Amino acid sequence: MDCGPGTAGQIALHVPPNRLDGVAISHLHPDHYFDLVALYYVLKFGTPRPAGYPSRLPVWMPPGGREFLDRLGQLIADTPAMLEDVFDLREYAAGTNTAIGGLTFTFVAVQHYIASHAMRVRSDAGPVLVFSSDAAPCSQLVSAARDADLFLCESAMLEASQDDPDPAKRGHLSAREAGAAAAEANVKRLVITHYRSGDEYDSHHLRAARETFNGPVDLARPGQTYDVG
Repeated sequence: MDCGPGTAGQIALHVPPNRLDGVAISHLHPDHYFDLVALYYVLKFGTPRPAGYPSRLPVWMPPGGREFLDRLGQLIADTPAMLEDVFDLREYAAGTNTAIGGLTFTFVAVQHYIASHAMRVRSDAGPVLVFSSDAAPCSQLVSAARDADLFLCESAMLEASQDDPDPAKRGHLSAREAGAAAAEANVKRLVITHYRSGDEYDSHHLRAARETFNGPVDLARPGQTYDVG
């Protein structure tokens, strides 16, 4: 889910990159998609995809994403379809179910500065993981997270006052607001991500989220794993 700077180099620590089932991009801000370029080169010049896997890696983009990446390819290599010899670029439709690697994804449009989509991910066994994407406080986010076993939620702002004063123009959450969304959605566990890190900031995020959410709260850490369900 998403492929921001540094992601491509970390994948091999968890799974061989040529065995990825798919990539899903929430929105078209570069900190959420830019390492698709690095992943392209990892796959293009790395070990071929094994038998039984599609020759090209499916990459699910928000509406308009394929044209966007074609323009990016034009800028990088003067080749509009540069990425498409390695990636099978597809666009998802908000509100519909999409099968990716044995999981069911539902993409929910949420409020951000540009079109952005939370991801509700369900396995056949039933547990639900929800990723907020970048989002302002909004009813759509609460609906996406409803009864999730694990809610991976952004907290880019230390305080709500750091965002646009007009609620309709906001694009991010504070940890306190992430906790409030988790409580309203009745999630079982909250994991804060996309946050400003450092000892003083970490304690702030945890304290603020726990003011509004009574369930378990953690901060996402590189390489950490979490059980869903």
